[in-house]
Amino acid sequence: MLSPAQRHRARVLQEKAQQQAAAADPHGELTGDAYQLMLAKLAADRRHLKGLQSITRKCEVKAQLLPAYFDWIAEALRSGTGAQDRVLSTCMVWAIDAGAYTLALDIAAYVLAHGLTLPDQFERTPAVAVIDELSTAYLTGKWAPLEVGQTDDGKPALVGTPYSSASPAEQLATTARLLMRALELTTGHDAPDQARAKLHKAIAYAALGKVQTAEDPDLAALSPERLAVAQEHLQRALQLASDSGVKKDIERVTRRAAALQAQTEAEAKGQASAQLQPDSAAKPAAPAASSTSTEHPADPPRPRTPKRGPAKSRGH
Repeated sequence: MLSPAQRHRARVLQEKAQQQAAAADPHGELTGDAYQLMLAKLAADRRHLKGLQSITRKCEVKAQLLPAYFDWIAEALRSGTGAQDRVLSTCMVWAIDAGAYTLALDIAAYVLAHGLTLPDQFERTPAVAVIDELSTAYLTGKWAPLEVGQTDDGKPALVGTPYSSASPAEQLATTARLLMRALELTTGHDAPDQARAKLHKAIAYAALGKVQTAEDPDLAALSPERLAVAQEHLQRALQLASDSGVKKDIERVTRRAAALQAQTEAEAKGQASAQLQPDSAAKPAAPAASSTSTEHPADPPRPRTPKRGPAKSRGH
Protein backbone atom coordinates (compact mmCIF):
# COMPACT_ATOMS: atom_id res chain seq x y z
CA MET A 1 0.00 0.00 0.00
CA LEU A 2 1.33 3.42 -0.96
CA SER A 3 1.92 6.08 1.66
CA PRO A 4 0.32 9.54 1.20
CA ALA A 5 3.67 10.83 -0.08
CA GLN A 6 3.90 7.99 -2.59
CA ARG A 7 0.34 8.59 -3.74
CA HIS A 8 1.13 12.25 -4.28
CA ARG A 9 4.18 11.24 -6.28
CA ALA A 10 2.01 8.96 -8.43
CA ARG A 11 -0.31 11.86 -9.24
CA VAL A 12 2.62 14.08 -10.14
CA LEU A 13 4.18 11.35 -12.28
CA GLN A 14 0.93 10.75 -14.15
CA GLU A 15 0.46 14.44 -14.85
CA LYS A 16 4.05 14.73 -16.08
CA ALA A 17 3.65 11.68 -18.31
CA GLN A 18 0.49 13.12 -19.84
CA GLN A 19 2.22 16.41 -20.56
CA GLN A 20 5.19 14.69 -22.18
CA ALA A 21 2.91 12.54 -24.34
CA ALA A 22 0.88 15.55 -25.44
CA ALA A 23 4.05 17.36 -26.45
CA ALA A 24 5.40 14.37 -28.38
CA ASP A 25 2.33 12.67 -29.90
CA PRO A 26 -1.11 13.11 -28.31
CA HIS A 27 -2.29 9.90 -30.01
CA GLY A 28 0.79 7.82 -29.20
CA GLU A 29 1.73 6.03 -25.99
CA LEU A 30 2.74 7.78 -22.80
CA THR A 31 6.46 8.39 -22.48
CA GLY A 32 8.93 9.46 -19.84
CA ASP A 33 10.39 8.14 -16.62
CA ALA A 34 7.12 8.38 -14.71
CA TYR A 35 5.34 6.06 -17.10
CA GLN A 36 8.25 3.65 -17.16
CA LEU A 37 8.18 3.43 -13.37
CA MET A 38 4.48 2.53 -13.42
CA LEU A 39 5.05 -0.03 -16.16
CA ALA A 40 7.78 -1.60 -14.03
CA LYS A 41 5.40 -1.83 -11.08
CA LEU A 42 2.70 -3.27 -13.31
CA ALA A 43 5.10 -5.92 -14.62
CA ALA A 44 6.03 -6.95 -11.07
CA ASP A 45 2.37 -7.24 -10.08
CA ARG A 46 1.61 -9.28 -13.19
CA ARG A 47 4.41 -11.71 -12.33
CA HIS A 48 2.89 -12.12 -8.88
CA LEU A 49 -0.52 -12.86 -10.39
CA LYS A 50 0.95 -15.29 -12.89
CA GLY A 51 2.26 -17.38 -10.03
CA LEU A 52 -1.28 -18.00 -8.79
CA GLN A 53 -3.34 -20.89 -10.16
CA SER A 54 -6.73 -20.10 -8.61
CA ILE A 55 -8.84 -17.67 -10.65
CA THR A 56 -10.72 -16.72 -7.50
CA ARG A 57 -7.49 -15.98 -5.69
CA LYS A 58 -6.22 -13.90 -8.61
CA CYS A 59 -9.36 -11.73 -8.45
CA GLU A 60 -8.88 -11.24 -4.72
CA VAL A 61 -5.24 -10.23 -5.21
CA LYS A 62 -6.19 -7.78 -7.95
CA ALA A 63 -8.57 -6.13 -5.47
CA GLN A 64 -5.62 -5.80 -3.08
CA LEU A 65 -3.24 -4.45 -5.76
CA LEU A 66 -5.54 -1.86 -7.33
CA PRO A 67 -5.48 0.74 -4.50
CA ALA A 68 -1.80 1.37 -5.30
CA TYR A 69 -2.96 2.61 -8.72
CA PHE A 70 -5.86 4.80 -7.52
CA ASP A 71 -3.96 8.07 -7.81
CA TRP A 72 -2.54 7.22 -11.21
CA ILE A 73 -6.06 6.39 -12.39
CA ALA A 74 -7.61 9.52 -10.88
CA GLU A 75 -5.04 11.82 -12.45
CA ALA A 76 -5.41 10.14 -15.85
CA LEU A 77 -9.18 10.59 -15.78
CA ARG A 78 -8.83 14.20 -14.59
CA SER A 79 -6.13 15.50 -16.92
CA GLY A 80 -5.47 12.79 -19.47
CA THR A 81 -5.10 13.77 -23.11
CA GLY A 82 -5.97 10.38 -24.58
CA ALA A 83 -2.47 8.96 -25.02
CA GLN A 84 -2.19 5.18 -24.91
CA ASP A 85 -1.70 4.05 -21.33
CA ARG A 86 -1.15 0.34 -20.72
CA VAL A 87 -1.26 0.87 -16.97
CA LEU A 88 -4.69 2.48 -17.10
CA SER A 89 -6.23 0.00 -19.53
CA THR A 90 -4.88 -2.94 -17.53
CA CYS A 91 -6.39 -1.46 -14.38
CA MET A 92 -9.76 -1.36 -16.14
CA VAL A 93 -9.68 -5.12 -16.70
CA TRP A 94 -8.37 -5.78 -13.20
CA ALA A 95 -11.16 -3.67 -11.74
CA ILE A 96 -13.76 -5.75 -13.58
CA ASP A 97 -12.14 -8.98 -12.38
CA ALA A 98 -12.02 -7.66 -8.81
CA GLY A 99 -15.70 -6.62 -8.87
CA ALA A 100 -14.93 -2.90 -8.75
CA TYR A 101 -17.46 -2.21 -11.48
CA THR A 102 -17.97 1.50 -10.84
CA LEU A 103 -14.21 2.09 -11.04
CA ALA A 104 -13.97 -0.10 -14.14
CA LEU A 105 -16.74 1.80 -15.91
CA ASP A 106 -15.21 5.14 -14.98
CA ILE A 107 -11.98 4.02 -16.63
CA ALA A 108 -13.89 2.49 -19.55
CA ALA A 109 -15.59 5.81 -20.27
CA TYR A 110 -12.15 7.41 -20.73
CA VAL A 111 -10.66 4.46 -22.59
CA LEU A 112 -13.54 4.21 -25.06
CA ALA A 113 -13.82 7.95 -25.58
CA HIS A 114 -10.13 8.22 -26.50
CA GLY A 115 -9.84 4.98 -28.42
CA LEU A 116 -7.31 3.36 -26.11
CA THR A 117 -6.47 -0.29 -26.66
CA LEU A 118 -5.83 -3.13 -24.23
CA PRO A 119 -2.40 -4.71 -23.90
CA ASP A 120 -1.87 -7.61 -26.30
CA GLN A 121 -2.31 -10.33 -23.67
CA PHE A 122 -6.02 -9.57 -23.32
CA GLU A 123 -6.80 -10.29 -27.01
CA ARG A 124 -10.03 -8.26 -26.90
CA THR A 125 -11.13 -4.70 -27.44
CA PRO A 126 -12.05 -2.62 -24.38
CA ALA A 127 -15.74 -2.61 -25.39
CA VAL A 128 -15.89 -6.39 -25.67
CA ALA A 129 -14.11 -6.78 -22.34
CA VAL A 130 -16.67 -4.55 -20.62
CA ILE A 131 -19.66 -6.22 -22.28
CA ASP A 132 -18.51 -9.78 -21.78
CA GLU A 133 -17.02 -9.62 -18.31
CA LEU A 134 -19.80 -7.68 -16.57
CA SER A 135 -22.58 -9.80 -18.03
CA THR A 136 -20.70 -13.00 -17.23
CA ALA A 137 -20.12 -11.90 -13.65
CA TYR A 138 -23.85 -11.35 -13.13
CA LEU A 139 -25.15 -14.41 -14.98
CA THR A 140 -22.73 -16.76 -13.20
CA GLY A 141 -23.65 -15.50 -9.74
CA LYS A 142 -20.27 -13.89 -9.09
CA TRP A 143 -21.73 -10.41 -8.74
CA ALA A 144 -20.39 -8.73 -5.60
CA PRO A 145 -19.64 -5.07 -6.40
CA LEU A 146 -16.81 -3.30 -4.60
CA GLU A 147 -16.40 0.46 -4.32
CA VAL A 148 -13.40 2.72 -3.86
CA GLY A 149 -13.17 3.49 -0.15
CA GLN A 150 -10.92 3.25 2.86
CA THR A 151 -9.90 0.74 5.48
CA ASP A 152 -10.63 1.38 9.14
CA ASP A 153 -7.24 3.07 9.49
CA GLY A 154 -7.89 5.40 6.56
CA LYS A 155 -5.93 3.66 3.82
CA PRO A 156 -7.41 3.51 0.30
CA ALA A 157 -9.06 0.19 -0.47
CA LEU A 158 -11.85 -1.52 -2.34
CA VAL A 159 -14.74 -2.15 0.04
CA GLY A 160 -17.97 -4.13 -0.15
CA THR A 161 -20.19 -1.48 1.37
CA PRO A 162 -22.63 0.05 0.68
CA TYR A 163 -23.74 -2.78 -1.65
CA SER A 164 -23.30 -5.60 0.84
CA SER A 165 -25.38 -3.82 3.48
CA ALA A 166 -28.13 -2.65 1.11
CA SER A 167 -31.60 -4.17 0.87
CA PRO A 168 -32.34 -6.63 -1.97
CA ALA A 169 -34.28 -3.92 -3.81
CA GLU A 170 -31.37 -1.49 -3.49
CA GLN A 171 -28.92 -4.14 -4.66
CA LEU A 172 -31.04 -4.81 -7.74
CA ALA A 173 -31.20 -1.08 -8.47
CA THR A 174 -27.40 -0.83 -8.21
CA THR A 175 -26.97 -3.84 -10.46
CA ALA A 176 -29.36 -2.46 -13.07
CA ARG A 177 -27.58 0.91 -13.03
CA LEU A 178 -24.15 -0.67 -13.56
CA LEU A 179 -25.28 -3.00 -16.34
CA MET A 180 -27.17 -0.22 -18.12
CA ARG A 181 -24.11 2.01 -17.92
CA ALA A 182 -22.04 -0.74 -19.51
CA LEU A 183 -24.57 -0.93 -22.32
CA GLU A 184 -24.64 2.83 -22.83
CA LEU A 185 -20.84 3.17 -22.85
CA THR A 186 -20.38 0.41 -25.41
CA THR A 187 -23.23 1.39 -27.74
CA GLY A 188 -21.76 2.12 -31.15
CA HIS A 189 -18.62 0.07 -30.49
CA ASP A 190 -18.10 -3.14 -32.42
CA ALA A 191 -18.71 -6.33 -30.46
CA PRO A 192 -19.88 -9.88 -31.24
CA ASP A 193 -23.66 -10.25 -31.27
CA GLN A 194 -23.41 -13.13 -28.81
CA ALA A 195 -21.59 -10.96 -26.28
CA ARG A 196 -24.03 -8.08 -26.61
CA ALA A 197 -26.98 -10.49 -26.36
CA LYS A 198 -25.55 -11.74 -23.07
CA LEU A 199 -25.47 -8.19 -21.71
CA HIS A 200 -29.11 -7.61 -22.69
CA LYS A 201 -29.99 -10.91 -21.02
CA ALA A 202 -28.19 -9.85 -17.84
CA ILE A 203 -30.08 -6.53 -17.79
CA ALA A 204 -33.40 -8.35 -18.27
CA TYR A 205 -32.61 -10.89 -15.55
CA ALA A 206 -31.65 -8.12 -13.15
CA ALA A 207 -35.03 -6.48 -13.81
CA LEU A 208 -36.73 -9.81 -13.09
CA GLY A 209 -34.65 -10.40 -9.98
CA LYS A 210 -33.16 -13.66 -11.24
CA VAL A 211 -29.69 -14.92 -12.15
CA GLN A 212 -29.93 -18.44 -13.54
CA THR A 213 -32.08 -19.37 -16.55
CA ALA A 214 -33.88 -22.08 -14.58
CA GLU A 215 -35.08 -19.66 -11.91
CA ASP A 216 -38.78 -18.75 -11.98
CA PRO A 217 -39.32 -15.45 -10.15
CA ASP A 218 -42.72 -14.24 -8.97
CA LEU A 219 -43.70 -12.02 -11.89
CA ALA A 220 -46.87 -10.93 -10.10
CA ALA A 221 -44.70 -9.04 -7.61
CA LEU A 222 -43.01 -6.94 -10.31
CA SER A 223 -44.09 -3.47 -11.36
CA PRO A 224 -45.23 -2.83 -14.95
CA GLU A 225 -42.08 -0.75 -15.46
CA ARG A 226 -39.75 -3.61 -14.52
CA LEU A 227 -41.71 -6.03 -16.69
CA ALA A 228 -41.39 -3.63 -19.62
CA VAL A 229 -37.61 -3.34 -19.13
CA ALA A 230 -37.26 -7.11 -18.92
CA GLN A 231 -39.41 -7.67 -22.00
CA GLU A 232 -37.47 -5.12 -24.06
CA HIS A 233 -34.04 -6.56 -23.27
CA LEU A 234 -35.12 -10.20 -23.54
CA GLN A 235 -36.44 -9.56 -27.03
CA ARG A 236 -33.25 -7.73 -27.98
CA ALA A 237 -31.15 -10.63 -26.69
CA LEU A 238 -33.16 -13.05 -28.83
CA GLN A 239 -32.79 -10.83 -31.89
CA LEU A 240 -29.02 -10.78 -31.49
CA ALA A 241 -28.60 -14.48 -30.70
CA SER A 242 -31.30 -17.09 -31.20
CA ASP A 243 -29.52 -19.42 -28.78
CA SER A 244 -29.36 -16.87 -25.94
CA GLY A 245 -31.73 -19.01 -23.85
CA VAL A 246 -34.44 -16.42 -23.27
CA LYS A 247 -37.44 -17.81 -25.21
CA LYS A 248 -39.19 -19.25 -22.15
CA ASP A 249 -38.56 -16.02 -20.26
CA ILE A 250 -40.15 -14.03 -23.08
CA GLU A 251 -43.24 -16.27 -23.04
CA ARG A 252 -43.70 -15.90 -19.27
CA VAL A 253 -43.10 -12.16 -19.24
CA THR A 254 -45.41 -11.61 -22.23
CA ARG A 255 -48.23 -13.56 -20.55
CA ARG A 256 -47.82 -11.60 -17.34
CA ALA A 257 -47.70 -8.28 -19.17
CA ALA A 258 -50.87 -9.17 -21.10
CA ALA A 259 -52.66 -10.18 -17.89
CA LEU A 260 -51.58 -6.95 -16.22
CA GLN A 261 -52.80 -4.94 -19.20
CA ALA A 262 -56.16 -6.70 -19.14
CA GLN A 263 -56.47 -6.03 -15.41
CA THR A 264 -55.64 -2.36 -15.91
CA GLU A 265 -58.22 -2.03 -18.69
CA ALA A 266 -60.89 -3.77 -16.60
CA GLU A 267 -60.23 -1.45 -13.66
CA ALA A 268 -60.39 1.60 -15.93
CA LYS A 269 -63.68 0.37 -17.41
CA GLY A 270 -65.10 -0.17 -13.94
CA GLN A 271 -64.13 3.34 -12.86
CA ALA A 272 -65.70 4.81 -16.00
CA SER A 273 -68.95 2.93 -15.35
CA ALA A 274 -69.02 4.13 -11.76
CA GLN A 275 -68.71 7.74 -12.91
CA LEU A 276 -71.80 7.36 -15.12
CA GLN A 277 -74.01 6.36 -12.18
CA PRO A 278 -76.18 9.10 -10.42
CA ASP A 279 -74.69 10.63 -7.33
CA SER A 280 -77.43 9.28 -5.06
CA ALA A 281 -79.93 6.47 -5.27
CA ALA A 282 -83.47 7.27 -6.49
CA LYS A 283 -85.94 8.06 -3.72
CA PRO A 284 -88.80 5.53 -3.28
CA ALA A 285 -92.22 6.62 -4.57
CA ALA A 286 -94.74 7.93 -2.02
CA PRO A 287 -97.39 5.39 -0.98
CA ALA A 288 -100.81 5.69 -2.65
CA ALA A 289 -103.42 7.65 -0.69
CA SER A 290 -105.99 5.56 1.24
CA SER A 291 -109.53 5.59 -0.09
CA THR A 292 -110.67 6.43 3.43
CA SER A 293 -109.62 9.79 4.79
CA THR A 294 -108.53 9.86 8.40
CA GLU A 295 -109.71 13.46 8.64
CA HIS A 296 -113.26 12.67 7.42
CA PRO A 297 -114.24 9.26 8.67
CA ALA A 298 -117.00 7.45 6.85
CA ASP A 299 -120.53 7.70 8.29
CA PRO A 300 -121.52 4.74 10.43
CA PRO A 301 -123.87 2.27 8.69
CA ARG A 302 -127.54 3.04 9.14
CA PRO A 303 -129.75 0.33 10.64
CA ARG A 304 -131.82 -1.51 8.13
CA THR A 305 -135.64 -0.97 8.21
CA PRO A 306 -137.54 -4.25 8.19
CA LYS A 307 -139.82 -4.81 5.19
CA ARG A 308 -143.52 -4.67 5.73
CA GLY A 309 -145.94 -7.07 4.04
CA PRO A 310 -149.07 -5.88 2.14
CA ALA A 311 -151.84 -4.45 4.32
CA LYS A 312 -154.70 -6.83 5.23
CA SER A 313 -158.18 -5.67 4.14
CA ARG A 314 -160.77 -5.42 6.85
CA GLY A 315 -164.11 -7.17 6.37
CA HIS A 316 -166.93 -4.79 5.95
